[in-house]
Amino acid sequence: MLPGAKMNRIRSIWNHGGAAIIGWLNIPSALSAEALSRCGYDGLLVDLQHGAADVASVTPLLMAIEVGGAEPLVRVAANNPAEIMRMLDFGAYGVIAPMINSADEARAFAGALHYPPHGSRSYGPRRPQNRFGPDYLAQASESVVSLAMVETRDGLANLEEILAVEGYDGIFIGPSDLALAIGVSPRPDNDDPKLIETIDHIIARCKAARKRVGIYCSGPAYARRMIAAGCDIVSITPDLALLTTAARESLAATRA
Repeated sequence: MLPGAKMNRIRSIWNHGGAAIIGWLNIPSALSAEALSRCGYDGLLVDLQHGAADVASVTPLLMAIEVGGAEPLVRVAANNPAEIMRMLDFGAYGVIAPMINSADEARAFAGALHYPPHGSRSYGPRRPQNRFGPDYLAQASESVVSLAMVETRDGLANLEEILAVEGYDGIFIGPSDLALAIGVSPRPDNDDPKLIETIDHIIARCKAARKRVGIYCSGPAYARRMIAAGCDIVSITPDLALLTTAARESLAATRA
């Protein structure tokens, strides 16, 4: 995607039947965000829940990602409508909301994504107007991809009701919290049969509800497996893991 392009790259991939691959940023560095955005990711996500970025640092990161050619996304720290609206105004074109446990919480998430009459978003698109111009209002809803995280016992119990809510694209699976919720030890790219069965169940219910579905992955093999299982969007190795893995390999090769 060239800087200034209007169609959301991830939505375009979905419209053509493909799966999107995103990177995951824990390090709040605009320099590394821009460098990674030039590597071919469909999007890069700034993690405000478990990463080191905050509201003060997020705008330069989103700008760097967009300049580099990837779609800028965020995982907000909580399902807070005010924070979601600010992220949209700062130029996030994808939002993942954690810990969605009920239909009411899914409705609150969906409402923050859209202007009236379809939602409750307050009007003040500071950065999106730079990309979409004066007709942004007509394109606002389609410009953003939106995923609600199902990762708790309550979320699983209320999955059908959550999926029945309109106004957001689908579910993003948080496998570590999901593992804890079903009594499985969390670990990267977990292949515990009980967890895989639960993931397959969520994917199947999303497909039945005509919702998109994605999952956090720590490496390419697991990501490919999840795409084959039906996921529409997957993350791969986060930036901090890329850094430490490359550092260890470089040190080992030097000391050898």
